[in-house]
Amino acid sequence: MSGPANGLILRIDPRLAGTGFALLSGSDLVLACSTLTTGPGRDGTRLLAITRHLRGLLSDNPPAEASLEELFMGRNATSAIGVAQARGAILAVLEECGVPVFEYKPSQVKMVLTGYGNADKAQIARMLGAQVKVPEGKVDAHAMDAIAIAVCHARSRRMSRVTG
Repeated sequence: MSGPANGLILRIDPRLAGTGFALLSGSDLVLACSTLTTGPGRDGTRLLAITRHLRGLLSDNPPAEASLEELFMGRNATSAIGVAQARGAILAVLEECGVPVFEYKPSQVKMVLTGYGNADKAQIARMLGAQVKVPEGKVDAHAMDAIAIAVCHARSRRMSRVTG
């Protein structure tokens, strides 16, 4: 189901409560971005909402590739479990649909976007604002994270083609 000829990159910021999505064309044009919010409740119901939303996105705009942030285990184990569950469900759908997935460490994304591996969210947002055409309207943190990793992926792929 993937669309290799279109060059679109789907980026997903997986969270159980709020999953960010961004669709990029090239390395600087955000075609769409959104956040799917799931309310408190059974994890299975929330994961089903995420996978249904993802399948709809894949059907409407089949990407050539998808990019995700590698799982980062912070201090909040409960939050990490929700992220891992969402990632697992998302990875299964992407695999089922034949979309190649590329993963990046948070520090890689920061380095590619800002030149500094420990940049904070405000620095990343400023750099994205200067470098990327983002759709009009309010873009929340989850969608902004999705955009950041998609841009990182697009630039990393372009660099690997140039040096490869």
